[in-house]
Amino acid sequence: MILSFVVLSARNNRKLSEQKEINYQQQLKDMEQKQQLKVTKAMLDGEENERERVARDLHDGLGGMLAGVKIGLSGWTNNNASVSDDKDLHRIINQLDTSVGELRRIARNMVPETLLKFGLEVALKDLCEFYMRDGLHIAFEPFNIEKDIVLTVQLNIYRIVQELISNAIKHARATHIMLQCSQNADTIFITIEDDGIGFDTEILDGKKGMGLDNLRNRIAFLKGRFEITSALNEGTTINIELNTNADR
Repeated sequence: MILSFVVLSARNNRKLSEQKEINYQQQLKDMEQKQQLKVTKAMLDGEENERERVARDLHDGLGGMLAGVKIGLSGWTNNNASVSDDKDLHRIINQLDTSVGELRRIARNMVPETLLKFGLEVALKDLCEFYMRDGLHIAFEPFNIEKDIVLTVQLNIYRIVQELISNAIKHARATHIMLQCSQNADTIFITIEDDGIGFDTEILDGKKGMGLDNLRNRIAFLKGRFEITSALNEGTTINIELNTNADR
């Protein structure tokens, strides 16, 4: 009986030690994940702060200066009859005006003012309209998107969609894009389909790139997951699931 008790006690102690080791390893894993989330959040926050700073400098600083030059040059032209009909001068003024518009477009693209003023759904609609042009149609279908989502979460969702649309245009060379965005409680579902050239999804294994890394980081930050379905000459479909409470 004593021997049996000793054997049983040793076995229980071994199981207890194994369980403690498992718990310890899980705690280390949880701590590592939390630390990684902190690093990701700091990186994304820093990126958005830098975007905001550059956009403000472009729009208010350089944009204002160029607009002032254009106004001054136009005024000088109108007050000097000898050059008022000079076609080259008017062409230069138009080029300057186009440059100011392009600069403000870049600034607007860096900081989505529509998102800050009207929320995620309106901002995504505006984003789709912004990218549309002759030969490219983007259909946007929102469902039950709430307006009280934390701003940082909205901004990350916006950047994810922005990256997806940009990739469909630049790399897939799509002519039709369908974007669906819906919300169910604390979960956001995003589906984007295009009729582009498609690609072999196996090339994504281990592939790194600024756009792809940013996409993965933002999805991981929102405790989400994504899957990509594509084949050569058959278009691409991407499904993403995100947690709106990830930043709380």
